[in-house]
Amino acid sequence: MPAARDLSLSRLDRPSGGLSNETIFGRLSWRGDEGDRSRDLVIRLEPKDFQVFPEYDLSRQFHIMSRLAETSVPVPSVLWLEEDARILGSPFYVMERIDGEIASEVPPYHTFGLCFDASPKRRAKMWWSGIEAMAAIHSLDWGKLDISFMDEPGGAKPDPQLDYYESFFNWAKGRDPQPVLEASLAWLKKNRFTPKRVSLCWGDSRLPNLIFRDDAVAGVLDWEMAFLGDPEADLAWWIFQDWQHSEGYGIPRLEGFPGPEDTVRCYEELTGHRVENYIYHEVMAAFRFGVIMLRVADRMKAQGIPTPTPDFATNNPCTQRLATLLDLPSPGGPARETTNIKDRTVCVQFHLTGDGGCDWYLVSEQGEGKRHEGAVENPDVTLTVSAADWKAIQNGTLDRSQAYLGGSLKVEGDLTLLMQLEEVISRLSEDGGSDGK
Repeated sequence: MPAARDLSLSRLDRPSGGLSNETIFGRLSWRGDEGDRSRDLVIRLEPKDFQVFPEYDLSRQFHIMSRLAETSVPVPSVLWLEEDARILGSPFYVMERIDGEIASEVPPYHTFGLCFDASPKRRAKMWWSGIEAMAAIHSLDWGKLDISFMDEPGGAKPDPQLDYYESFFNWAKGRDPQPVLEASLAWLKKNRFTPKRVSLCWGDSRLPNLIFRDDAVAGVLDWEMAFLGDPEADLAWWIFQDWQHSEGYGIPRLEGFPGPEDTVRCYEELTGHRVENYIYHEVMAAFRFGVIMLRVADRMKAQGIPTPTPDFATNNPCTQRLATLLDLPSPGGPARETTNIKDRTVCVQFHLTGDGGCDWYLVSEQGEGKRHEGAVENPDVTLTVSAADWKAIQNGTLDRSQAYLGGSLKVEGDLTLLMQLEEVISRLSEDGGSDGK
């Protein structure tokens, strides 16, 4: 940026997103020899408050994306890495922002946002574009990418990711027994193998980690879980994550998204390699996310946040899936059956506190909601949050996941019903006192 003058950073915004990083959007403006210029940027910071993983190597993410810049895989251009925590309170890197749309993560894309609003044909197009992007990553000659810094825990040996997640599990579990996760770990160790093919693996392969433009992938995001290993792991993680955030939580899966068998078949055609160890990687995917859920459950307990079930640390979609796959004793009651919001009446109570606060509730009949002022007895779900924080959540300046895990947004009741009503809730929150028509 030669001869740049009057630099300023503005339009700072924090998007909704995952749990393992902190992100800020901004616009850098300056005056150069050719006049006023600007650039939309993304700042990714190392988490300061709650750390999901045992360690967080921000520079590793930065260098992976810098290596991928010269490949066919579309990633944001990374610009600066700053490891001095004194500047913004934690290490960070800066990258260019890619224009496009992102599938909702919280609430899940099966209930809200880009994919929910799309036609079945568009959903299929986005899905297949994501699988093509994944196959492109796996087709790279990683030996020529100068990523020797990824040797640990990667490499051509029996599933090194298992060693990492065993260590992660032992760090996260504390003293409470975890019978399903422990039995699953034993099964994985017994059945581990040396993969025939080793590639650069994305690690966190899922729809919300993609930027779409015209329903095609324009950017591949979030490389903090990347590793060198069996590429089938990415395929299984993609399919498991889609199940987890739909049927795993009792949410109907959207029409148009291809199923696991068709997805595996397409991946094989794209890569020219047969998928041989899918069951192992499906178990591994459920185990990996189960360990992450264990950390989240521990955070909720420490913050006094109500969990979806009293035994959420041991009884959640991951442990339920593992019990089914490995014929283990059920971790709790029966798994949540799929519930369609259009098949029942639901009542959600809102307690907005502080300045501008009020009580109101919505009643949804077959997916159509109306707003009513005041309180109602025995709602299916109750939300308690300050009026200011609720407004910030609705306009996107406060991340709902962070608000929830930080305790400022308290939810009691059936989360599955709540997630399916997100679009109705957003509209009625904006409508204020209207009848919701």
